[in-house]
Amino acid sequence: MQTAGSIDAATATEIVSKKLSDSRLGGGVTAYVVDANSGEVLVDINGSQPMIPASTLKLYTGIAAMNVLGSETRFATRVMRDENILTLVGGGDPTLVSRTPSNWRGKPPGSEQPPSLEQLADLTAVALGASEETYILNFDDSLFAKPKAHSSWPDQYLRTGEVSAVQGLTMDFGINETEAVMSDPAKSAASFYVSELVARGLSVTLGDRVTSTGTTEIARVESATVTDIVERMITTSNNTMAEYLAHHLGGTSGQYTFAAGAQVTRQAIIDAGIDISGTEILDGSGLSRSNRTSAKSLVSALQYANSNGGPAWANLSGLPVAGISGTLIDRYEVGEPGRGTVRAKTGTLSKVVALSGTLVDANGELLIYTFIANSIPNGTKQGEAALDKVVKALVQCGCRVA
Repeated sequence: MQTAGSIDAATATEIVSKKLSDSRLGGGVTAYVVDANSGEVLVDINGSQPMIPASTLKLYTGIAAMNVLGSETRFATRVMRDENILTLVGGGDPTLVSRTPSNWRGKPPGSEQPPSLEQLADLTAVALGASEETYILNFDDSLFAKPKAHSSWPDQYLRTGEVSAVQGLTMDFGINETEAVMSDPAKSAASFYVSELVARGLSVTLGDRVTSTGTTEIARVESATVTDIVERMITTSNNTMAEYLAHHLGGTSGQYTFAAGAQVTRQAIIDAGIDISGTEILDGSGLSRSNRTSAKSLVSALQYANSNGGPAWANLSGLPVAGISGTLIDRYEVGEPGRGTVRAKTGTLSKVVALSGTLVDANGELLIYTFIANSIPNGTKQGEAALDKVVKALVQCGCRVA
């Protein structure tokens, strides 16, 4: 029996049920909403049913990365030397860029500026000094094992740049200056680095793809912390960041692979006490249509991040803000309910839309919610708009028991 001042679950359920009947969402939409403070379940519409989560799966990757890899961990890109042989060794940094960004503000704002191959060339030139020797530059992208793409992904994902080839060395998320997709990001990175060394007066030619051994490190650049990478990955829903983090998770078990990354992620979520009954994890980004999880499990993950007081909080601080940032920046107009207060990890695949996040209702109560639709009949933009209406209705709800 609900007491005066508590949130009326029946009212909340009625509001959500009505909005989920929107024809733009198709049938079989699942929903789960809880009061963040009391933990009381307010809405449970087939909340335990496994669904295709799309990019909301990144919440699991982010929590596992923070808990297993460590919040302050950084990934290094190194230059090794053995006489006149230099080797550019990738350390699995998904944020490495070619040129140092100007006027970097970050996504989200405040995130560290990514390392660049320009910076690495400066450091290398200093280390080599005024040398007249001719160098060969090999490159090593062997940290991550093959394949470069998950077997369940359509070929178009790599062709269109939806995600970069998962190699131990990449730059600019695998997209070149003309917005074309790099067929071999590791080789492109090495070629660019050679040109930067030549521009600094060194005689360098591009060599081969190798697996480096036992040489001396002469320069390195390091990524931002895992905390920054997770926040940025959640805000922008960057698939490459997610897959690189998942491969690093797999590496803690000795295998930098899709399968190992999924296994370590799953175990980390279980170890955190998050209920993932019926969940199937195949990749780190949610691109695979074979992934499955429930609205209830995603809410459980957000409850954990909200209450455990540990590094998993970065998954909440990275959530896009409605009308303000990330993948929600263009989904709430000025003056609409929830703009600036609704936060959510979005998920979108063909015929799939999902939202998993937090909102503040008309009484100032913090609610944690997940909505997943897997049978969108028309365009996903219409499905997204329909889910946004569900959230806006809850924002306007003064659902306390009188």
